[in-house]
Amino acid sequence: MAILFVLMLVALVAVIFVILERRERRRVAAGETRLSALRLVLGAAAALLMLFAGGCSLLFLMNQDGEYVTVGSVAIVGLQGLAVGALVWWLAMRRKPG
Repeated sequence: MAILFVLMLVALVAVIFVILERRERRRVAAGETRLSALRLVLGAAAALLMLFAGGCSLLFLMNQDGEYVTVGSVAIVGLQGLAVGALVWWLAMRRKPG
């Protein structure tokens, strides 16, 4: 069962990578610079991290009971993953001027 979960995660990263790769091909066709494959993989992993951190945070918020699961506790746990994912995404996808 764990192998299936890992394979699904790898497949999701591969799908996001393919989407980003198509975007880069369009940029090259337009005469703009291209990002390296490593940066695309890191961007895909960051997108997956943001997807799961944000999705799980929303699920927890929908089921809050007020005693243990509150907005503050979900923000402490969930926003860290979103912030790290957004930082890695920004670093991987930014382009240097010139």
